Amino acid sequence: MIALFKGLGLLLEDNALHQRSFPEQVAHWQHKSEAQIREEVALLAKAKQQWLVASIIGWQAISLILLGVITAQLWQHDYHLTFSRIVIVVTSWVAILFVIWFIANMFDRTAGFERWLTAFNSREPLSADADTVECVADALNMARKYPEILAYKREVVANRELRHEDIRIMREMGRIRLHAELVASLIQFEGTPPGGQPGVFRVAG
Repeated sequence: MIALFKGLGLLLEDNALHQRSFPEQVAHWQHKSEAQIREEVALLAKAKQQWLVASIIGWQAISLILLGVITAQLWQHDYHLTFSRIVIVVTSWVAILFVIWFIANMFDRTAGFERWLTAFNSREPLSADADTVECVADALNMARKYPEILAYKREVVANRELRHEDIRIMREMGRIRLHAELVASLIQFEGTPPGGQPGVFRVAG
């Protein structure tokens, strides 16, 4: 169970990282070593197995306890099996399962199955299955165009393999840089005169 708590702690660290500023995320992944990532992947794999077993047992135990409480209240004074009581038990069971599913679905975004998959995928090496050609090509174009993205790539490759999260970071760095350039161009742009003749004119505000 120690691996489970360590794995959940790693998921919470990932969640906290995504709440931080983008430069902090860049610095975090830029300085990760190959050994550190491999150790985290091994920990996540072991913790995920324990989490699946614990979550199944836990949710089933909660649902059975609640159903037992309802059943005990229905048969508190007599033990007659009636249609209305059967309907109440079945309806209660369905309602309990729905509530548990709803809670589990909300929990899934923080430390559930979705978060486990995200944690694994972000640490996966580049592959044709995990990274589309368009994503890799976009990261390559950004590295060719912007020196800071190329510098990030060089520092990462010098220490370890590129991971899926590195592609996301490089594309996001490029998007932010391109957005800043477009905003600057938009501010400087004053339009063209009627007829498309060379020159500019300032639009009256």
